[in-house]
Amino acid sequence: MAKLFTKMINSEIKRICSLRHKKYRYNHHQFFIEGKRLIQAALEYEHKLSAIYITNRFIQDNPEWAESSITNNVKVIHLSSKIMEKISNTKTPSGIAAVCILPKVSKPDNNVNRWLYLESISDPGNLGSLFRSAAWFGFNHVGLSKDCVDPYNPKVIRSGMGAHFPLTIHTEFELSGFLKSHKLFGADQNGTELTKVTLPNKFILALGNEAHGLSNDIRQQMSKAISIKRWGFGESLNVAIAGSIIMYQLKN
Repeated sequence: MAKLFTKMINSEIKRICSLRHKKYRYNHHQFFIEGKRLIQAALEYEHKLSAIYITNRFIQDNPEWAESSITNNVKVIHLSSKIMEKISNTKTPSGIAAVCILPKVSKPDNNVNRWLYLESISDPGNLGSLFRSAAWFGFNHVGLSKDCVDPYNPKVIRSGMGAHFPLTIHTEFELSGFLKSHKLFGADQNGTELTKVTLPNKFILALGNEAHGLSNDIRQQMSKAISIKRWGFGESLNVAIAGSIIMYQLKN
Protein backbone atom coordinates (compact mmCIF):
# COMPACT_ATOMS: atom_id res chain seq x y z
CA MET A 1 0.00 0.00 0.00
CA ALA A 2 1.10 3.57 -0.60
CA LYS A 3 2.68 5.62 2.16
CA LEU A 4 0.24 6.89 4.79
CA PHE A 5 0.12 10.58 5.59
CA THR A 6 -1.46 11.15 8.98
CA LYS A 7 -1.95 14.91 9.13
CA MET A 8 -4.94 16.67 7.67
CA ILE A 9 -5.34 20.39 8.22
CA ASN A 10 -8.67 22.17 8.64
CA SER A 11 -8.42 23.94 5.28
CA GLU A 12 -8.21 20.58 3.53
CA ILE A 13 -11.23 19.28 5.41
CA LYS A 14 -13.12 22.43 4.42
CA ARG A 15 -12.11 22.04 0.78
CA ILE A 16 -13.30 18.42 0.66
CA CYS A 17 -16.62 19.35 2.24
CA SER A 18 -17.04 22.14 -0.31
CA LEU A 19 -17.07 19.52 -3.09
CA ARG A 20 -20.68 18.80 -2.14
CA HIS A 21 -21.52 21.93 -4.14
CA LYS A 22 -21.26 22.20 -7.91
CA LYS A 23 -19.56 25.61 -7.83
CA TYR A 24 -16.62 24.32 -5.82
CA ARG A 25 -16.33 21.04 -7.73
CA TYR A 26 -15.63 23.04 -10.87
CA ASN A 27 -13.54 25.68 -9.09
CA HIS A 28 -11.25 22.98 -7.71
CA HIS A 29 -11.66 20.62 -10.71
CA GLN A 30 -12.34 17.80 -8.26
CA PHE A 31 -15.14 15.54 -7.04
CA PHE A 32 -15.56 13.27 -4.05
CA ILE A 33 -16.23 9.54 -3.98
CA GLU A 34 -16.51 7.09 -1.11
CA GLY A 35 -16.83 3.38 -0.57
CA LYS A 36 -14.70 0.41 -1.54
CA ARG A 37 -16.55 -0.29 -4.80
CA LEU A 38 -16.16 3.24 -6.14
CA ILE A 39 -12.50 3.46 -5.13
CA GLN A 40 -11.88 0.10 -6.80
CA ALA A 41 -13.54 1.29 -10.03
CA ALA A 42 -11.50 4.49 -10.06
CA LEU A 43 -8.27 2.54 -9.58
CA GLU A 44 -9.17 -0.09 -12.20
CA TYR A 45 -9.85 2.57 -14.84
CA GLU A 46 -6.75 4.52 -13.77
CA HIS A 47 -8.72 7.64 -13.00
CA LYS A 48 -6.49 10.36 -11.59
CA LEU A 49 -6.91 10.69 -7.82
CA SER A 50 -5.77 13.59 -5.69
CA ALA A 51 -5.74 11.44 -2.54
CA ILE A 52 -7.36 8.48 -0.83
CA TYR A 53 -8.64 8.89 2.73
CA ILE A 54 -8.80 5.82 4.93
CA THR A 55 -9.47 4.87 8.54
CA ASN A 56 -7.74 2.29 10.74
CA ARG A 57 -10.97 0.36 11.01
CA PHE A 58 -11.21 0.00 7.23
CA ILE A 59 -7.62 -1.25 7.01
CA GLN A 60 -8.27 -3.77 9.80
CA ASP A 61 -11.43 -5.03 8.07
CA ASN A 62 -9.88 -5.11 4.56
CA PRO A 63 -6.14 -5.73 5.03
CA GLU A 64 -5.50 -7.70 1.84
CA TRP A 65 -7.56 -5.37 -0.37
CA ALA A 66 -5.93 -2.25 1.07
CA GLU A 67 -2.46 -3.72 0.58
CA SER A 68 -2.98 -5.00 -2.96
CA SER A 69 -5.33 -2.43 -4.49
CA ILE A 70 -3.90 0.90 -3.37
CA THR A 71 -0.70 1.48 -5.32
CA ASN A 72 2.33 3.57 -4.46
CA ASN A 73 1.50 6.32 -6.94
CA VAL A 74 -1.56 7.39 -4.95
CA LYS A 75 -1.28 9.55 -1.84
CA VAL A 76 -3.09 7.94 1.10
CA ILE A 77 -4.12 9.96 4.14
CA HIS A 78 -4.98 8.22 7.37
CA LEU A 79 -8.04 9.73 9.08
CA SER A 80 -9.76 9.26 12.39
CA SER A 81 -13.33 8.01 12.20
CA LYS A 82 -14.47 11.42 13.47
CA ILE A 83 -12.89 13.32 10.58
CA MET A 84 -14.17 10.73 8.10
CA GLU A 85 -17.67 11.45 9.37
CA LYS A 86 -17.10 15.16 8.70
CA ILE A 87 -16.09 14.73 5.07
CA SER A 88 -18.51 11.88 4.27
CA ASN A 89 -21.81 12.38 2.49
CA THR A 90 -23.38 9.38 4.22
CA LYS A 91 -24.64 8.76 7.74
CA THR A 92 -22.52 5.63 8.16
CA PRO A 93 -19.19 6.12 6.34
CA SER A 94 -17.49 2.99 5.04
CA GLY A 95 -14.07 4.19 6.11
CA ILE A 96 -12.56 4.90 2.70
CA ALA A 97 -13.02 7.86 0.37
CA ALA A 98 -11.13 9.73 -2.31
CA VAL A 99 -10.93 13.04 -4.10
CA CYS A 100 -10.86 12.57 -7.88
CA ILE A 101 -9.69 14.99 -10.52
CA LEU A 102 -12.46 16.03 -12.90
CA PRO A 103 -11.67 14.43 -16.27
CA LYS A 104 -10.55 16.58 -19.16
CA VAL A 105 -12.92 15.64 -21.94
CA SER A 106 -11.99 16.33 -25.54
CA LYS A 107 -14.38 17.55 -28.22
CA PRO A 108 -17.23 15.07 -28.92
CA ASP A 109 -16.21 12.63 -31.63
CA ASN A 110 -18.45 12.20 -34.70
CA ASN A 111 -16.71 8.90 -35.43
CA VAL A 112 -18.32 7.27 -32.39
CA ASN A 113 -21.17 5.18 -33.76
CA ARG A 114 -23.65 5.37 -30.89
CA TRP A 115 -24.37 8.00 -28.29
CA LEU A 116 -26.73 8.36 -25.37
CA TYR A 117 -28.15 11.87 -25.09
CA LEU A 118 -29.92 12.89 -21.88
CA GLU A 119 -32.07 16.01 -21.89
CA SER A 120 -33.08 17.84 -18.70
CA ILE A 121 -32.70 14.86 -16.35
CA SER A 122 -33.26 16.44 -12.94
CA ASP A 123 -33.16 13.55 -10.46
CA PRO A 124 -29.63 12.51 -9.39
CA GLY A 125 -30.69 8.91 -8.81
CA ASN A 126 -32.07 8.63 -12.33
CA LEU A 127 -28.94 10.09 -13.90
CA GLY A 128 -26.67 7.76 -11.95
CA SER A 129 -28.82 4.75 -12.84
CA LEU A 130 -28.72 5.71 -16.52
CA PHE A 131 -24.92 5.92 -16.33
CA ARG A 132 -24.84 2.39 -14.86
CA SER A 133 -26.98 1.05 -17.68
CA ALA A 134 -25.01 2.95 -20.32
CA ALA A 135 -21.77 1.41 -19.05
CA TRP A 136 -23.34 -2.07 -18.86
CA PHE A 137 -24.79 -2.00 -22.39
CA GLY A 138 -21.82 -0.33 -24.04
CA PHE A 139 -23.16 3.18 -24.60
CA ASN A 140 -19.78 4.54 -23.57
CA HIS A 141 -20.28 8.11 -24.82
CA VAL A 142 -22.94 10.17 -23.06
CA GLY A 143 -24.00 13.72 -23.87
CA LEU A 144 -25.94 15.84 -21.37
CA SER A 145 -28.00 18.94 -22.03
CA LYS A 146 -26.86 21.98 -20.09
CA ASP A 147 -29.85 21.81 -17.72
CA CYS A 148 -29.23 18.23 -16.55
CA VAL A 149 -28.29 17.69 -12.93
CA ASP A 150 -24.51 17.83 -12.52
CA PRO A 151 -23.01 14.38 -13.26
CA TYR A 152 -20.60 14.76 -10.33
CA ASN A 153 -23.31 15.53 -7.79
CA PRO A 154 -22.68 13.19 -4.78
CA LYS A 155 -26.05 11.47 -5.25
CA VAL A 156 -25.32 10.85 -8.94
CA ILE A 157 -21.92 9.43 -7.99
CA ARG A 158 -23.47 7.06 -5.45
CA SER A 159 -26.21 5.80 -7.74
CA GLY A 160 -23.75 5.46 -10.63
CA MET A 161 -21.81 2.85 -8.62
CA GLY A 162 -18.55 3.47 -10.49
CA ALA A 163 -20.05 3.82 -13.97
CA HIS A 164 -18.55 7.32 -14.35
CA PHE A 165 -15.08 5.89 -14.85
CA PRO A 166 -15.53 3.81 -18.03
CA LEU A 167 -17.83 6.43 -19.59
CA THR A 168 -16.94 9.56 -21.52
CA ILE A 169 -19.40 12.18 -20.28
CA HIS A 170 -19.93 15.46 -22.13
CA THR A 171 -21.81 18.22 -20.33
CA GLU A 172 -23.60 20.93 -22.35
CA PHE A 173 -23.57 18.59 -25.34
CA GLU A 174 -24.67 20.16 -28.63
CA LEU A 175 -26.72 17.80 -30.79
CA SER A 176 -26.56 20.06 -33.84
CA GLY A 177 -23.04 18.93 -34.69
CA PHE A 178 -24.16 15.30 -34.99
CA LEU A 179 -27.44 15.42 -36.88
CA LYS A 180 -25.79 15.13 -40.31
CA SER A 181 -23.74 12.08 -39.36
CA HIS A 182 -26.12 10.32 -36.93
CA LYS A 183 -29.82 9.45 -36.86
CA LEU A 184 -31.60 10.70 -33.76
CA PHE A 185 -33.99 8.26 -32.03
CA GLY A 186 -36.03 9.59 -29.13
CA ALA A 187 -38.01 7.74 -26.48
CA ASP A 188 -41.71 8.60 -26.69
CA GLN A 189 -44.85 6.71 -25.61
CA ASN A 190 -46.43 7.31 -29.01
CA GLY A 191 -43.41 6.13 -30.99
CA THR A 192 -42.74 3.02 -33.05
CA GLU A 193 -42.55 -0.12 -30.92
CA LEU A 194 -38.92 -0.76 -30.02
CA THR A 195 -38.58 -4.25 -31.52
CA LYS A 196 -39.71 -2.97 -34.92
CA VAL A 197 -37.00 -0.34 -35.25
CA THR A 198 -34.11 -0.89 -37.69
CA LEU A 199 -30.99 0.92 -36.57
CA PRO A 200 -28.47 2.64 -38.82
CA ASN A 201 -24.76 2.28 -38.15
CA LYS A 202 -24.57 5.67 -36.45
CA PHE A 203 -27.30 6.82 -34.09
CA ILE A 204 -28.09 8.81 -30.96
CA LEU A 205 -30.61 7.61 -28.38
CA ALA A 206 -32.29 10.58 -26.68
CA LEU A 207 -34.09 10.34 -23.33
CA GLY A 208 -35.98 13.26 -21.82
CA ASN A 209 -37.03 14.84 -18.56
CA GLU A 210 -38.81 12.69 -15.96
CA ALA A 211 -42.02 14.74 -16.02
CA HIS A 212 -42.19 16.19 -19.54
CA GLY A 213 -40.14 13.89 -21.75
CA LEU A 214 -38.21 15.27 -24.68
CA SER A 215 -38.60 18.91 -25.64
CA ASN A 216 -40.40 19.96 -28.80
CA ASP A 217 -37.07 21.13 -30.21
CA ILE A 218 -35.62 17.62 -29.91
CA ARG A 219 -38.81 16.01 -31.22
CA GLN A 220 -38.64 18.10 -34.37
CA GLN A 221 -35.10 16.88 -35.04
CA MET A 222 -35.75 13.18 -34.41
CA SER A 223 -35.49 10.64 -37.20
CA LYS A 224 -37.91 8.39 -35.34
CA ALA A 225 -39.72 8.20 -32.01
CA ILE A 226 -39.48 4.81 -30.31
CA SER A 227 -41.55 3.27 -27.52
CA ILE A 228 -41.72 0.25 -25.23
CA LYS A 229 -44.83 -1.89 -25.60
CA ARG A 230 -47.01 -1.99 -22.49
CA TRP A 231 -48.19 -5.48 -21.55
CA GLY A 232 -50.01 -4.66 -18.33
CA PHE A 233 -50.99 -1.71 -16.16
CA GLY A 234 -49.33 1.67 -15.72
CA GLU A 235 -49.19 5.18 -17.11
CA SER A 236 -45.47 5.27 -17.84
CA LEU A 237 -42.05 3.95 -16.90
CA ASN A 238 -39.40 5.75 -14.90
CA VAL A 239 -36.84 7.25 -17.31
CA ALA A 240 -34.00 5.16 -15.89
CA ILE A 241 -35.99 1.93 -16.30
CA ALA A 242 -37.22 2.86 -19.78
CA GLY A 243 -33.74 3.94 -20.85
CA SER A 244 -32.24 0.69 -19.60
CA ILE A 245 -34.76 -1.42 -21.53
CA ILE A 246 -34.14 0.56 -24.71
CA MET A 247 -30.36 0.37 -24.36
CA TYR A 248 -30.62 -3.39 -23.88
CA GLN A 249 -32.69 -3.73 -27.04
CA LEU A 250 -30.35 -1.48 -29.05
CA LYS A 251 -27.11 -2.86 -27.64
CA ASN A 252 -26.22 -4.74 -30.82
